[in-house]
Amino acid sequence: MSNIHYTTLFSIDILHGYHLNNGEEPYLDMSLDNQEKMLDRYDWQQFLNVRPTVETRKHFRRFQLLSKNTGKSLRVMVRGLEVNSQDSFIPLEQELTLAFLMSYRDPYFENYTDMNFLSGEKMFFSNFQPPALDGIDFHPISLESTEEYFSDSFIITEESFDLLLDTYGIKEAGNDTAGLILIRMQGESGNLNVLNVNHTLKINPTVFKIHFSNRSTYWRYYQASSDTGAETNQAKPLTKNGFVQLSIDTDFDGDPGTISHLRFPNPGVKHIQSDGINYYSEINI
Repeated sequence: MSNIHYTTLFSIDILHGYHLNNGEEPYLDMSLDNQEKMLDRYDWQQFLNVRPTVETRKHFRRFQLLSKNTGKSLRVMVRGLEVNSQDSFIPLEQELTLAFLMSYRDPYFENYTDMNFLSGEKMFFSNFQPPALDGIDFHPISLESTEEYFSDSFIITEESFDLLLDTYGIKEAGNDTAGLILIRMQGESGNLNVLNVNHTLKINPTVFKIHFSNRSTYWRYYQASSDTGAETNQAKPLTKNGFVQLSIDTDFDGDPGTISHLRFPNPGVKHIQSDGINYYSEINI
C-alpha cells in the first residue's frame, strides 16, 4: 500500500500588530530572531475564527483537501499523486473556489485593531474579483512579500456581502460573521494564482497575507482622589507586549508640575471611546 502524501496547496499568514509588536517597535522592524520569538507565543486563532463553509467542506472531501493551521497561518493541504509530485491525487479545477467565513473569538478585536467599527459592513479578502462585485472597486488579498496592512480597501457593504453569499450558496453566515475569504485556484493575476497554468501544483505554494495594524488612541488619565486629569498630545499604540513609556515633558501639554504625582500605566483594550474623529482610551489611576 502506498503512503498518503499531503503537501501545501496555499496558506494565508494572519498577523496582528497588537499581538506581535513590542511596545512601539513594529513586528516588521524587528530582527528575524526577535520576530521568531514573538511568533513562538503567537496564535491568530486566539482572536479570529476562520472556518470553511458547508460547500467548501464538500470540496475538501471531493478533492482530498485538509486544513492544517499553524500559529501564524491558515494552511490548506492537498493530497499529492506521489511524494514530490506536482500533480494532485485528484486533478483540481482552475475555477475551484474555496470560501471561509470569519468571526471574532476576541470580543474586543475591533477595539485594538486599526479599523472602523463595523456596522453592517464586512471584511472581504479574495485573490480574484467575483463577478457579483463587477463595477465595484476591488483590492486583492495581500501577498506575503508585501508590507501591506489591512485597510478600508478590504471592507465591503452589507449589500455586496449578501450578493456574495447568494452567489456562492453560503447559507450559514450568522450575525457574528465579520468577513469572508474567497480563494480561487486561478487568481486575478499570475502571482495570485494557486495553481500553475497547466493545473499542476506550485513548487513554492502561494502565501497570502492578512496583516492587521494595532489601533492607536489618545490616552486619557484621571485620578479621582486628586481630581487630576491628563491626556496625551499624540495617539499612542495599543499593544499586548512590551511597554510604551510616557514622558510628562513631551507627551502631555501644559505644566508638567501639575501631573508629576501621577503614574501612567498603559491602557487595556476594553474602554475605547470616539468623538467621531479620534479614539480615546480611558484610564482611571
